[in-house]
Amino acid sequence: MNGYPFRLCLILFVSLLSSPAVAGEFSGYAEAKGFVYPERARGQSPSVDGWGTLFNKWEEKLGEARLTASLRGEWLSTDDQGARLLDPADRHFRRPPFSVQDFWLRLPLSPEIDLQMGRFQLGWGKTDGYSPADAFLPRDLTDPYADEKLPLWALRLSGQKGDVRYEAVGCPVTTPWRLPVLGSRNAPINGEIPPGVTLREMDSSPPVLGFGAVRLLATFGQWDVGGWVRAGIRPAPILEFRTDQAVETSGGIEIPVERRYAEEEGIGIELSRVVGAWVIRGEVAGLFSRNDHLGNAAIGSLSAEKAFGDGTLLMTLAGNAIDPPGDEILLFDRAILPALITAWTRTEEWGEWKTVWSVGLKHGDGLVKAELSYNITDVWKLTMGGEAPYGSGAGGFGALDAARRLRMAIRRSW
Repeated sequence: MNGYPFRLCLILFVSLLSSPAVAGEFSGYAEAKGFVYPERARGQSPSVDGWGTLFNKWEEKLGEARLTASLRGEWLSTDDQGARLLDPADRHFRRPPFSVQDFWLRLPLSPEIDLQMGRFQLGWGKTDGYSPADAFLPRDLTDPYADEKLPLWALRLSGQKGDVRYEAVGCPVTTPWRLPVLGSRNAPINGEIPPGVTLREMDSSPPVLGFGAVRLLATFGQWDVGGWVRAGIRPAPILEFRTDQAVETSGGIEIPVERRYAEEEGIGIELSRVVGAWVIRGEVAGLFSRNDHLGNAAIGSLSAEKAFGDGTLLMTLAGNAIDPPGDEILLFDRAILPALITAWTRTEEWGEWKTVWSVGLKHGDGLVKAELSYNITDVWKLTMGGEAPYGSGAGGFGALDAARRLRMAIRRSW
């Protein structure tokens, strides 16, 4: 491997570590995680996995502008970590040891308009719920329960004029979803693989051009109303099993798997208001694609959120009125629909806790998640939790039945 990217990573990493000497703000953490699995997928995956993370972030104010940069280094005990040391655009199908999570500049163009450019996180939906507005955003499913969004290289104009808020995003490069190793316990398609068959993932290059999107939000009395349009590449891959290229090996039949990416347009409307102690949100979206495996979708979601002191209860009901043309389990986010998701989080004096119960209403499968974090000191935190999928393997939650686990993490922040 060429040593230049490695030296570049070290230079950036050392510069971030030394950043307290400058006027900017410096933060980060080091974390060690362990996972214990009571079941072994196909008798191959180990019962215990480890994961280490070192994250450093630097924020600097440059006059009216603000610069943010961060670098994450990771070690994984599984095959989900690739040999590529640094993947700045996150276009490789394996997770790199080093990744740039932030590298963006926010610049006010006028009192009403801001320009953000570089690599940053984007999110239009509500965390712990389901939003069709986020269908164009790439995710990393290396940990299938983390719901980790990948940052984008993009330009974003945002601003406000009276009661109207607006946002325009241009993403010139596609950042695809990152999937777990196919055939491992974390891959949601294990039920699709017959015994004696292994899958060989082909390093398919995703399209270069990403997507563009525009969003408008306005307040009318007690109502918040919004709308958005998008066009470009859907980042979730369509898996193509090349049975015509299957070969017989000593361990059975090996089938190559390619990733294909479809163009998709979308339009959506969102509506919300406060009703007593609750915030009620509704979304309706039409998604259109000429790809025969993806097809069209008409997705709606309705959520209710209520604050309980330092806690929040969020309930979301989401569904798709159009059945997918192919196997829904291969469409990832759409595979869980229709679904009811209930999430309760609360902050305590000693830490915080969170519980999530997701139910697939079509197949009766589901997922129960629980997490408890204890603040040992101001900088040390201990987290314990677990995930328990259950039910039919034909559903998006039940397909992860071999990935039931307990986990523990220790983190030091600065």
